[in-house]
Parts: sequence; C-alpha cells; structure tokens
Amino acid sequence: MFRYEEYPVSPVVVNYIKKCWVLDNASGAVAVAGKQVLPNGCFNIAFVTGKGIGVKSSKADVFMKEGVYLCGQLTASISININEYTKIFLVQFYPWAPAHFIRNAIPETADAFIDLSLLEHNLALDFDPANEAAVMQYFNSGAFLRKGNIITSAQHACQLIRQQRGNVRIKEVADQMGCSNRYLETVFQSVLGIKPKEYAGIIRIRSLVDRLQQESHATRFSSIALEEGFYDQAHFIKTFKTMLNISPGKFRSDDYLLTRNGISY
Repeated sequence: MFRYEEYPVSPVVVNYIKKCWVLDNASGAVAVAGKQVLPNGCFNIAFVTGKGIGVKSSKADVFMKEGVYLCGQLTASISININEYTKIFLVQFYPWAPAHFIRNAIPETADAFIDLSLLEHNLALDFDPANEAAVMQYFNSGAFLRKGNIITSAQHACQLIRQQRGNVRIKEVADQMGCSNRYLETVFQSVLGIKPKEYAGIIRIRSLVDRLQQESHATRFSSIALEEGFYDQAHFIKTFKTMLNISPGKFRSDDYLLTRNGISY
C-alpha cells in the first residue's frame, strides 16, 4: 500500500528545513502513476531506494534510479511515477538552506534533479538511505549547517516575500533591504537559481492553493485570486496555467501531492 507521510523537524533546524516527507511504495507490486507535484519555493534532497521514480515536466523526462538527488526549484508542476517496490524519502529545505552545504552549481539547478555525487557538498551521508530514522537524525542535528546563524540576503528577501504571500513588488523588497533590483536578482540567481519575480509568483500560487484546500468548494476562484493580489481574472488564469499546466477550473486537489497541514511554502 502506498504511504504518504510528513514529519516535523527539530527546533535546531526549523529555520532551514521545512519538513521531511516520504513517498513509500516499497511494498507495492504496482507503480503509483500520475501524481502531480507543485512548485513551493523549496529545494529537496531525495533518497531513492528500489526500482526508481520517473519525473515528467514540461521541459524533460527524467528517471531517478536508486541514489541521492538534489531536486532544484520547480517553476511548474511535474508528474511523477513511483515504480513498484520503491521508496523516496525527502528532506525539504527552505530556499536559503542549500547554500550551507552545496558548494557549486545552484544557478544551474532550477527544474533539475541532480545526482548528489556530481556536486561538491559537505554532507556526511554515511547512513542507510532507506532508514528514515537515520536520515532524520542526521538532518535534525543541524550538522550540515555552516558555523553561526547568519541571516543572509537571500533569507531576508525570501522571508519578506513569504510574509506577503508573494503579493509584493520586487522593488519594494529591494527597497526594504536597502539594495537595488539588480543586486537582488543576482542574489536569487546565485542562491535559488531563479529570479525573485519567479519566486514571488510561486509563493502567490501556493498561497492560493492552500486556501482552496482549506475553504469551501463553493468559494470562487476569482474571489480568492483578487484577494491574493491578481489584478484581474486573465492575469490569474495565465499565471495559474503557466505553473500548473491546466486551467483553474480543472484543478482537483486529489490529483496532487499537497502538504497535509499548514502552509505549503
């Protein structure tokens, strides 16, 4: 039977790791196909054991065999097929966290799934990747963090955008940080691999999807869209279709692997 589960993280790393989560088809003799995953502004490290997982995006089809992968910032929905007898355990990082342990290649990771052995990093992964408790123990310890609890420019900017649920102009963010738009864009490209405007758009859509999960099905898309800062219905529909590859009217939450509790981003 397929198991989807989420685990909270320790207070030591709560500012860096959003959650640990598992997609477990290890005892299933049939593949789990066609589940959708939405962008949420986070990175993931995926520990894949078993026969592997297929990922289909608007840009490419990728097969992740058994191994450990850095999953970069998604800019659009992806479809996943989890093969039989396969488990994926994921550690989901806030966007400013990977800079603590990845030494290169962040600008090249958007919409990519990269074998971690191909990257320079300082993670000590000397444990059984199929052992959920061992994975969580390592990451909950904070051993992957650089010394000190420095609030970086990327963290500050992302938090400002998150506080406004993505409904903020990038110039306003730059002004609050006392920097130029150009500098802010350089920071985002370096640390997240995407532009600040793209990140804000992701957070805005995820905020809207969170509300759709929590509120009555009778709630109109158009009403929520206006409240989330979309200036008209055409703007909302275009943004929604770009990220989810479907129109708002065709959205069904059961088709997606969505967070079970609280804020998705």
